[in-house]
Amino acid sequence: MQLKGIIETTIVYILLSYIAMLMTSCKCTRTEIVDEVVITNNEKFGIDVSRHQGTIDWAAVKKSSPDLMFVYVKSTEGATYVDPMFSTNAAGAHAQGFKVGAYHYFRMTSSAHDQFRNLKEQIDKNVLVLIPMVDVETNDGKPRHELQDSLQVFLDLLEKEYGKKPMLYGTNRSYNEFCAPEFNSYPMYIGRYGKDAPVVKGPSHYTIWQYSEDGSIPGIPKPVDLCRFHPDCGLEDIVRE
Repeated sequence: MQLKGIIETTIVYILLSYIAMLMTSCKCTRTEIVDEVVITNNEKFGIDVSRHQGTIDWAAVKKSSPDLMFVYVKSTEGATYVDPMFSTNAAGAHAQGFKVGAYHYFRMTSSAHDQFRNLKEQIDKNVLVLIPMVDVETNDGKPRHELQDSLQVFLDLLEKEYGKKPMLYGTNRSYNEFCAPEFNSYPMYIGRYGKDAPVVKGPSHYTIWQYSEDGSIPGIPKPVDLCRFHPDCGLEDIVRE
């Protein structure tokens, strides 16, 4: 009977220790570690918008989002298209004190020079203080080398005009398929939704991570893309001056 009691006591002690260990491992905090990126409740962030977000109340955005650092607004696509909300969004965000930039959707259906003229006609340097961003998500059926040749011409024209290298946007897949590693010397704005940070081919890393397409911000009637800087980067990497 004495041996039985010792065994029972030992078993109970082991079970209690195991339960305590499980409870310790399940403690929650307000900070989440995601691929070495620290996400906190008051993190500085940015957004990108287009006509798809509808009519934005930028004063309401300013009031509700004190940690919003910058806004990229779709301006143009190809040689002729201009986003119908571009001027309104750019002026509205600028009036509320946000750092504003324009992004162009690059196409292989028109020349780099024609696309440059389309973008240049829309940019007001007094309003758009961020470096231009070039969205590369399709090759329009053209070979990779042709896309890269045309893209390089476009990027060179932008750098000459605005005095600083432009930024490249792509999803994690499209950037690696069309741009990496040849264009990794440019700032990179990479879309990868969820908890896994973008990974680009070659010895480099993203500048900005677009981590969600379902952001909810008062003043913006539809879901909006949210993004954060890489821990080694900041606003100084994307302002023109």
